[in-house]
Amino acid sequence: MAKLGDYEVLRALKTGGMGEVLLARRHGPEGFERLVAIKTIRAELAGAAAVRAMFLDEAKLLARLVHPAIAQVTDFGEEAGGLYLVMEYVPGVRFRELAERRVPPAIAARAIAEAARGVHAAHELRDVDGHWMGVVHRDLSPENLMLGWDGQVKVLDFGIALVKGRQAPVTEVGTVKGKPPYMSPEQVKNETVDRRSDVWSLGCVLHEVLTGQPVFDGESIYQVARNVVVQEIVPPSRSHPMPAGLDAAVMRALDRELATRTPTAAELAEELERIATAEGAETVAAWTTRELASEREAHRVWLRGVVARATGMRAAIGRPSGVVTAIAETLPAVQAEPEPEPEREPERARRSWWWLFLLLPIAAAIGVYFATRGSTKPVAVVSIDAAPAPIVIDAPVPIVIDAPVPIDASIKLDARATVVVHHVDAAIAIPITHPDAQPAAVPPPPTGAGKVTFTADPYALIRVDGNDWGSTPKFGAPIPAGRHRIQLVSPDDGSIRYDHTLDVKDGERLDVHP
Repeated sequence: MAKLGDYEVLRALKTGGMGEVLLARRHGPEGFERLVAIKTIRAELAGAAAVRAMFLDEAKLLARLVHPAIAQVTDFGEEAGGLYLVMEYVPGVRFRELAERRVPPAIAARAIAEAARGVHAAHELRDVDGHWMGVVHRDLSPENLMLGWDGQVKVLDFGIALVKGRQAPVTEVGTVKGKPPYMSPEQVKNETVDRRSDVWSLGCVLHEVLTGQPVFDGESIYQVARNVVVQEIVPPSRSHPMPAGLDAAVMRALDRELATRTPTAAELAEELERIATAEGAETVAAWTTRELASEREAHRVWLRGVVARATGMRAAIGRPSGVVTAIAETLPAVQAEPEPEPEREPERARRSWWWLFLLLPIAAAIGVYFATRGSTKPVAVVSIDAAPAPIVIDAPVPIVIDAPVPIDASIKLDARATVVVHHVDAAIAIPITHPDAQPAAVPPPPTGAGKVTFTADPYALIRVDGNDWGSTPKFGAPIPAGRHRIQLVSPDDGSIRYDHTLDVKDGERLDVHP
């Protein structure tokens, strides 16, 4: 397993032009273990004075920022010429997903209020001598605001924050700092910015979460920037009904006149909290616990599989539905959340693994026998890419899967009598077919179009289905509904930095970033 300082690297969470964000863990005495996120800068870039200064600025700033709504930094280091910053790992959903999900307006207001309190804490930061540091985040967007599975809102990425005494240049000539759809008019025009610029950005994010659409859009970065400065801003209630006062709060945060814009993030937070309270809204934590339960469980399963793969062991296959009998695998099981067991039972289980290994071929035959016995219908056999070990499903038509389901899988029948295999990376649906079944109808080809935004740092060339689509950034580019191969290519050496297939639905908005 790869190591970085005192941390075991489990996998990369995000890869960009300057470095990676890694999922890692640290072990300590008496079974202490903590998951962390590590932001890295590649060694060849860490030597560049401007890049190194920017990274050090972020590390020093975050080390001073202590607030529940700001992701905390726990360590900083340098290894093999590369720099790394260790932060708390915040599993959850970004506000981009909340916008797509269309959360209740009062919950959206409360979530932004929590983010605003964290931003205000940054604005008020002082050094050890009590001098005000003048922090401005400058990059608040749906991608940099996270709602954790515990209901806590976290502000991320202070990499380009404005702060007194920073080493990196505040703004380079011809360089855009921030994401144009969420930048304030004064930031777009490269004028002096203060905390009110972040208030504008929070207003943009809130408007998007309420309506499901960005306030400002365009076919190019220049069009988006122009729209930020001159486009009419439509109140959220034009799209959907809003609680009393919420329109006014959003529009005040999005006032282009600095003198009449909401002056502080704290004032925005208080205004939004009053609106949510008057509406009788539940807490963000309560809403998250109920509405994001399935996503939280899917993440737990995914994380357990990541840890299992990284340590070279497989996770135990459970029996959540009571209809699946799984033949044990030949490697020791790993339980991320072990359940109490009788004493000595784990030792007996360990002693039994090698016997099970020897019995696998017999178990396979027995499984097929019992699956087919007493049935006049043929057995449906499907294969999943994994080591050999049959799993028998007690279904209307006996099914034998002649490979084990990948780590942490569950199998059940859905309402259409389809076997659904849920595992750490995806869900595979396997239709149950009878001999006299009619051929399944071929679904019609997708119609309509969606929009996709391409961003990359540093910039990249865009290819869609092998065709040249220009370069990043590109905002809200129309794309036909259906499946498309998206590639982002380095203009320097032609290497492919991003290569994924996306399924685009009619009216869907997607964001592509390596």
